[in-house]
Amino acid sequence: MVTSTNNPRKKTRGRPKVESDQVNARFPKQDIEALDAFAGEHSISRTEGLRRVLRDWLIGHGYLAPNKDSE
Repeated sequence: MVTSTNNPRKKTRGRPKVESDQVNARFPKQDIEALDAFAGEHSISRTEGLRRVLRDWLIGHGYLAPNKDSE
């Protein structure tokens, strides 16, 4: 019998572990529609679009230092 503890082919599912916290928020419908338009133009998910928009705003307003990767 093969169990998950001794099956070398079993892969981890889900997102890779990163140092992060989950944030739940509600947004007005017009903001979600704009975010979806942005995400669609860049072929990314709504979540990734929100991450990019927020990160760009935080960098642009001096709350977050830009990484070498984000330039």
